[in-house]
This record gives sequence, C-alpha cells and structure tokens, in this order.
Amino acid sequence: MRAGCVSDNHERAVAAFVGRTLGCEASRVERVNAFATNAVYAVDSGARRFFLKATMLHDALRAEAWACARGADAGCAAPVILGFGRLGTENGMSAVLMRRVAGRPIGAAHPVLREVGAGLRRLHAVRMAGFGWLAEASWEQASWKADGDISLRHGSWLDFLRAICGDARSLADRCAVADSVAEAAAAAIDAHADALAAVECGSLCHGDLKAAHILVDADGLAGVIDWGDAVVADPLWDIARFAHRADREAVSLLLEGYDPGRAMVDEFVWRLPLYEALWMLVDAIVSHRLGCRVDALLEAVMEPLRRCAGSVFRRRDLED
Repeated sequence: MRAGCVSDNHERAVAAFVGRTLGCEASRVERVNAFATNAVYAVDSGARRFFLKATMLHDALRAEAWACARGADAGCAAPVILGFGRLGTENGMSAVLMRRVAGRPIGAAHPVLREVGAGLRRLHAVRMAGFGWLAEASWEQASWKADGDISLRHGSWLDFLRAICGDARSLADRCAVADSVAEAAAAAIDAHADALAAVECGSLCHGDLKAAHILVDADGLAGVIDWGDAVVADPLWDIARFAHRADREAVSLLLEGYDPGRAMVDEFVWRLPLYEALWMLVDAIVSHRLGCRVDALLEAVMEPLRRCAGSVFRRRDLED
C-alpha cells in the first residue's frame, strides 16, 4: 500500500549502479513498463541479463529485496538479488538489482502451479513475530541481507485486518459506499474473531501471487517475480490473493502442491471469501491513492462478503 512517484531519464545512473555493484559495464539500459511508483529497467552486460527497479521509497525497496532473498532461501523460486542501495541520482532514489528471470507468464491453469504451491508452502514456513506489510516495517539492521530485528506494524492478525477496514472508511468523503462496505467487512471479521485471533504467528507471504508473476520456460518453472507487496500474514491470505484472480482449475493445481492432503479445505468455507473481500478493499485503497475512481470496486466487495456469511463456498467446490 504505497504512494510516491518516479521520474525517468536515469539510464546513466542505472548503468553506473550496475558498474559499482557488479564491476561490469552495461551494454544496454532500457526502461520497461512498471507500477506507477517504480521505474524498472532491463539491463544487459554482454550475455548477462538483469532488471533494476528504482523508487524513492527506500524502505519499501529494501523490504522487497529482503523478501526476495528469504523467498529464494526457502525454495520459492524468487529472483536472485545482486545489490541494493542508493541509485546515486539527486532526487533520492534507491535501486535493487536482480538477475533477470527468463520466461513467460503462465496460462490460466498450468501444471507448474503444483510446484508453485509446494514452494509457497515452504515460504510460509518462514515465521515472524507480528503482522503487516514489510514495506511499512521498521528495520533495525543496517543491511538488507541481515535477519536482525524487523518491527511490523501490527501486533495481531486481527489488528491487521481491522486496519484495512479503517483505511477503507477514510475513502468515505469521496466514495459514498466506502463506509457501509467497510462496516460490512468489519462485521464479517468480528463474526470470526475467535478463529482469526488464533493466528498467533505470521508467515512470510508473497503478497501478490497471480499468473502474471509466475514465469515458465521450456524446462518448467522459471521464477516467481514481483515481491514488492510481501507481507507477514495468515498463509491463507496468499492463497486468497491467487484464488481471487484465478479459475477453479488453477486454484486446484496450486493446492495440490501446497496441501496434498487437502486438510485446509474446511478453512476455506468462510476464510477464503473473507480474505478475498479484504484484498479487494486493499486494491481500492491503493487505486484511490493513485487517483482512480473505486466506487465499482468497493461495491463488488459485498459479493464475497455474502459468500462468507452464507458459507456458499462449500467443500465440494474445492474438491471438484
């Protein structure tokens, strides 16, 4: 949940950063499409291929570099981080340099999703105290590589979820439905407060898992990219993010790798639609900060909330 802006024409600074970090000369620097708060460059050095992401949000970028490194260590096919630091331009931008992942986004339902699910389960075994977006954390260690003290914004999972509702209420001045939708989401959280409070330790989550962020090549899984929304959360928060934007077959393949015994199915009856609704609130909050109209998105939140309340997402829906 970030705000900020970037300027362009930083090719020379990007080339200099690559030279300082790797000791090699960039033969090509080309800006590519990216999220509004970032500037992303494809960089070549001979036969070597890299991506460099630059932003004015220094702590958020450090969090992304840290999450990528932890994801790779856990076996979740995250990109290899090669360097992080100030870009060297006068406007205070920072940069992270990573090895480019060669591949293309998966189709709607690809067999490699089983491998992604298994990697996601390993990622979720990385446990941390507290909950919240890593981009909003306080970092006491000097290096992004270190595992020192990281203070997350929320002390409990319930606090994190209720804070999303609070942020959604702040949109009421410009979006007439924001307050009523936020109240409905808060009521759904309260209805399951005991179960949600039982999530006492957070797991490291990718935070934006979708087909566009899962790359494949001729040999199978090439990598899971874009860790800028990494979050410490209930593991089902990650799965709900994927399920919200994928068809049933794709979700089934992911779960085959993640939980072959399907022991988590009963949790999905209410938790998956609740988290889906809250993810939609997060999307609305971010879109509003970028100047977009979000009335339709907020109104759509009521549909998964109705499923949550009525337990419509039954066991057979996941076992088909």
